[in-house]
Amino acid sequence: MRRNAALILLLITSLTTPPAGLGALPAGAQRRERGQSQRPSKMPEALLRRVRQERAGGRPAKSRVILNAADAAAAVRLRSALEGGGADVLRQLDALDTIVADVPAEALEEMAGREDVTWVSADQEVRTTAASADNTSHLEVTTGASNVLPKDVTAGGAGNGVGIAILDSGISPPDAAEFAGYVRTTEGGLLGGGGLLGTGLLATQTVEPYNRVVQHVDFTGEGSKQDKYGHGTHAAGVAAGTGQASEDEAARRPGAPTYGGVAPGAHLVSVRVLDSKGVGTVSGVIAGIDWVIKNKSKHNIRVMNLSLGTAVTQSYRTDPLCKAVARAFDAGIVVVVAAGNLGKDTAGRTLYGGILSPANSPHAVTVGATNTQQTAGRSDDVVTTYSSRGPTLVDGLAKPDLVAPGNLIGAAESAVTSPSASYSYSTPGGGLLGGLGDTLLGDSDSTRPTATGTYRVWSGTSFAAPAVAGTVALMLEANPSLTPRIVKALLMRTAQRLRHYEERVKSREMSNFERIITAGAGELNTNAAVALARAVRRDANRARVGENLITHRKVTYASVPGITAPVGGERVPLNNGVVWVDGIAFTDRLQLTSGYRLGDGRTISSGFVVADGHLNADGTYVAGNGVVIGSGVVIGSGVVIGSGVVIGSGVVIGSGVVIGSEYALADGLLTSGSVSGWSFQNEYLWASNLIDPSTADIKAEEVILQGEDAIPAGVDRLSASSPLYPRQR
Repeated sequence: MRRNAALILLLITSLTTPPAGLGALPAGAQRRERGQSQRPSKMPEALLRRVRQERAGGRPAKSRVILNAADAAAAVRLRSALEGGGADVLRQLDALDTIVADVPAEALEEMAGREDVTWVSADQEVRTTAASADNTSHLEVTTGASNVLPKDVTAGGAGNGVGIAILDSGISPPDAAEFAGYVRTTEGGLLGGGGLLGTGLLATQTVEPYNRVVQHVDFTGEGSKQDKYGHGTHAAGVAAGTGQASEDEAARRPGAPTYGGVAPGAHLVSVRVLDSKGVGTVSGVIAGIDWVIKNKSKHNIRVMNLSLGTAVTQSYRTDPLCKAVARAFDAGIVVVVAAGNLGKDTAGRTLYGGILSPANSPHAVTVGATNTQQTAGRSDDVVTTYSSRGPTLVDGLAKPDLVAPGNLIGAAESAVTSPSASYSYSTPGGGLLGGLGDTLLGDSDSTRPTATGTYRVWSGTSFAAPAVAGTVALMLEANPSLTPRIVKALLMRTAQRLRHYEERVKSREMSNFERIITAGAGELNTNAAVALARAVRRDANRARVGENLITHRKVTYASVPGITAPVGGERVPLNNGVVWVDGIAFTDRLQLTSGYRLGDGRTISSGFVVADGHLNADGTYVAGNGVVIGSGVVIGSGVVIGSGVVIGSGVVIGSGVVIGSEYALADGLLTSGSVSGWSFQNEYLWASNLIDPSTADIKAEEVILQGEDAIPAGVDRLSASSPLYPRQR
């Protein structure tokens, strides 16, 4: 049993700010001083304050900043202006129209005021997120992945060929088998044609291994491919490890734990943005995202995993990291991000507003962590105490989107620290008559990777996120036409609401809103998500508003094969209350809409809508007003109740049941009025327990990896006067 005492969470902070004390900010620091001019609208207040202090103190320092240009032509002009003004340009990221530069303090405000600059942010440090160690893992079973993974990965169905970019500390396989892929070929045979008279006799089927880690790139400045920190290898193992060494051990010692990942056929791209100490920069992460966008086609990168984050310092609309995530989303890449591990203080009290950046982006699939209690069934699963809760600071978005197993997750250990690491291959035994037996049987391995690696068991949202990333790879192999928007909707619709919170809502110990900002739509159900992806039309990326995503005339959402298959030996309800996500209305055939129209006539265009109430054991759904809704009931024009829950359609609901008072709205834009202000109607729940990220026992510039064993100490609550306090916009 391995014990790892120092658990660290990934955040991002300024490289140029001197180390600050760990206590609360002075009261005056949260307010604009009297007589001070209004800050430029294109620079965060914290950065502006720091620059002015440096200038007033006569310190001719340069600040490392990230400047967003209006477009490509503007970026060219801006670079010229920066270099002419004494700035050192470090990076120009063409795909993002972004420049990273060290700018003199006296010139920074002038640069921010240029018309071709849309926003200026401080660069920040980044570290990884790991947690405590023990020795048990059952990821494939408890997520439902074991229901859909094939016995023979060479036949497909394991995420084969789908690229997952792991932006982390690197990937160093502990052996040749952990991230090996396999290709089966058939050759020869008596009289040719694949065997004797076409029967396969004397034909040779050769299984050739290959390395699924298809490329390594480094943005840390170290020029290394090695994962000396271990975090990236572990995340990659959760997403796509084979767990071969543990499988071999279990064959020798029945009952020993195994550590297979969710998509053991997926390709991996190691984008190293965290160095050997687990530290990086915001600009390094943005550069990594820029590279992924440019190389998407080369490696079929459809998924990006970011098990890292930084304290929120501004709206997602101006945050350069969130803007980079949005660009990746627009490029067709599903971006999966860990929510963070700021869910409680040292006294065990729940904290709100701990969602990190870029997990606060509406374009990200934000993942919190559950504790499975190390049981296969999900009825005892709960969200971990450390998993960050919403709403997001500044914007007040409801996050996370869903949760996944993240406590005591076993996966590959980096070769740098693994005591038995090797990267060797062996030739199998000859079989009958020196190899003729394999030929007669039509099955032969030319070489076989040797499995000698070891595993670690860690906790944190860092390891919940790659379980979702692996699931996305399975979904995209099953249906390559799915867009990032559709993938997110299917993940949320098939997530399973956790019994613990259903019971608390039913007994009025918890509001529906608290449930949503704790567990999102529910816990990842890989089996149901893949089943639904298979049922969606194969040209989903071409679907137009008003068209259905399920077009087979004999298939509806309720009849999708395998969608309610048991997970961990327990029955899974068909519906979770999600009725609409980012334009996808969950009618019986999943309709693409331009918005969701509420009972008061207003329409929302982004975010998600869930039905209040609770699910009964028999599958019926009890609405917030006590009305029990059964299966197959139609309550209004185009609105169908399927197997016990309202699955909505984006049209005004007719008479029968008043849904307007029973939905929980999480609008990704939060524009104005009651429709977009739902989070703020519950302000009394979270206002007094919002975390002040500057006092979370970490320097404002640091990024730390946290788990159960590393909790913010002496954390302060956020003042309502702080610019980070969520407000309607």
